Amino acid sequence: MTANLQNSSDKVFWHGYLEFYERFFESRIFQSIAEIGVLRGHSIRWLLERFPQATVFGADILPRQAEWPTDPRFVFSQFDQGNRDKLRDFLCQAEFDLIIEDGSHLPTHQVICLIEGVRALRPGGLYILEDIHTSHPAVYEKSSLYAATMQQGTALSVLLAIDHYKRLAVDIDQTRADRIAHNSLLAASDVMELASQLKNISLYRRTRLPDFCFNCGASDYQFSSYRCSCGVEIFSDSDSMSFVLEKK
Repeated sequence: MTANLQNSSDKVFWHGYLEFYERFFESRIFQSIAEIGVLRGHSIRWLLERFPQATVFGADILPRQAEWPTDPRFVFSQFDQGNRDKLRDFLCQAEFDLIIEDGSHLPTHQVICLIEGVRALRPGGLYILEDIHTSHPAVYEKSSLYAATMQQGTALSVLLAIDHYKRLAVDIDQTRADRIAHNSLLAASDVMELASQLKNISLYRRTRLPDFCFNCGASDYQFSSYRCSCGVEIFSDSDSMSFVLEKK
C-alpha cells in the first residue's frame, strides 16, 4: 500500500487491520473481489493496487462519486445492503475469492451480508466482516442507531459461539444451534449453515493506540484518559474489531 493510501485509509491509521489481513492473503490468488461499502474509495484503490489481476466489485448506497477511482477492473453497483434481493443480485456477478463487508455497520445488515456473502464465496474463499465491534453491546449504549438490537445476539456473538465450539471440537447440533440463536438476529438454521460452511474463524482486536486520530489528525494524545485532545476515545473494548472467515 502506498504512503498516500496508508494515510487516507482508516484500515491502516486507525484500526490497523491490513497487517492482520496480510497473514491470510499470502500464497492466495484473487481474481474476483467484492467490497460492500465504498464511501470515499480508499479501500477500492488499495484492492486494485494490492491485487492487480483481480476484478473488484464495489457496492454502496451512494451513487458513484467523482473521487472514486476510474478503472476498468472496478465494477460498481448502487443499492441498499439491507435489501436482500439486491444484495443477492450483486453477489451473483462472480464466484468470489474475497468479500469485504464494510458498509453501514448496522448489526442487521452485517447479519444479512454474512449469510449471503459466505454462500457467494468459492470454496477456500475469505469473508472479512469489518468493524464488527459495532455489534458489541457497549456500542448500543452510545448510539440510538443500534437501540433496536439492544440485548440481542448478533453476528459477533454467533461467530464467537461457533468458534468456541469448533475450538473445543464439539459438533454444533440442533440443541447447540438453538442455544446460539436464542434471542439473536440469526435463526438456528443460519447458525447450522454457517457452522457447516466455515473452516476457520479469526478475530482481530486492536491492542495498540491508533497512529493518529480520525477526527483531527493528531497523534499526541491525552494518554491517561485514553482520549485524543479533541475528545475522541482512542482505546476502547468496543472498537477496531474485524473477523476473517475462511470457507471450507
